Amino acid sequence: MKKRKHKLLLGYAIIFMFIIVGFSGSILAYVSRTHLEKVDTDLMLLKTSIQKASGRVLEIDTPFNPKMLVVLRDGNGNLDDRMPVPDWYLQNVLHLTPESKDSLETVSAGNFMYRTIKFDAIYRGQMYSVQILYNIDSDIDAMYNLRRILVNGSVVILFFSLFISNFLADIAVKPLEEALERQREFLENASHELRTPISIIQSRLEGLLRDPEKKIIDKYEYIEPAIRETRRMGKMVSNLMVLTRADAGEALGEVERFNLTVLGEEISEIYREFASIQEKPFRYVSGGDVFITANREKLHQLLIILLDNALKYTGTGEALELVIESQKDKAIIKVADEGIGIKEENLENVFLRFFREDKARARTTGGTGLGLSIARWITECHGGTIKAYRNKTKGTVIEVVLPRENHQRPKKEIARV
Repeated sequence: MKKRKHKLLLGYAIIFMFIIVGFSGSILAYVSRTHLEKVDTDLMLLKTSIQKASGRVLEIDTPFNPKMLVVLRDGNGNLDDRMPVPDWYLQNVLHLTPESKDSLETVSAGNFMYRTIKFDAIYRGQMYSVQILYNIDSDIDAMYNLRRILVNGSVVILFFSLFISNFLADIAVKPLEEALERQREFLENASHELRTPISIIQSRLEGLLRDPEKKIIDKYEYIEPAIRETRRMGKMVSNLMVLTRADAGEALGEVERFNLTVLGEEISEIYREFASIQEKPFRYVSGGDVFITANREKLHQLLIILLDNALKYTGTGEALELVIESQKDKAIIKVADEGIGIKEENLENVFLRFFREDKARARTTGGTGLGLSIARWITECHGGTIKAYRNKTKGTVIEVVLPRENHQRPKKEIARV
């Protein structure tokens, strides 16, 4: 996991570096281009004004901008006295003369940089060559200062981005760590829960081997617990497979529109008989037809889990009740019992895997501690909520609230009334 975190940290740092360098480079390029465009615009405006006067009176005064210098030459290339030039120009004339006409170029003389353009203009029938120079030293200094600020700022931001990258890496790795921790706990709990029935089966089979000549009827006390634990282990493995598919992100599956009240009646018929055999009063209460768009098979499994759980933890004479009703766009399922109940501090824990408040009693009832975890998964698959709270008299109430219309489009329209 640390190796994965280091890879994420490096990846985030590289991404931040590219973003910072790209952003700083873009700013520098934009400002540089903007400055040069302004200089070039001033040069072209002056060129245009001179050429417009060409052929009439070629009067070129010293430009208002002190950064500019205008050089005028006659047809023979001699400097015109009307536009005197400073000595530094004469000393560096070869470096300051552009290579071509009518194109903007950058030239230098010593430590000074200029943008320049050379073009022709006509005066009194004679061709003159005009060169305009624009000193860009201050612009270059501004670019240098901006580049230095951007570089220093980028280094500082990159330093802080390492902390941000570490924070993001922690966020990205945390779900993986939690998933691995859940998987580890799941395997530990599963191993622990399977160890007991395997030990019981092994000890009972070894007891049978000690007297191989005895009849089955004589070894009932060995065979019956082994069969019971085998069934319990099979049920546990089946539940573990369901939860494994849930962890893998199994989809809700096919949904259909059906009457939840009718489904409750069908299941109640079965559990009414079970409850009668165990001398436990059972009542089914419905608030009329409750049509819902959902996975019928999974809701059938949900009701079986809730009723089976309630039946296990109620004693003789203690009542059970299944309620199905609707409130606006919600379908509500309640399974209430008057059994042993759950401690207040454990009401939220009952939906955790392998949680059993009384493990000794759970073993006698055949519980695996996975039923309510599966119930919560089915509920959440449908976008609903499930909770447990204490019954008013005694015992526990499990309440499930489901949206009546699922986000998936039903593949079948079934009306059961």
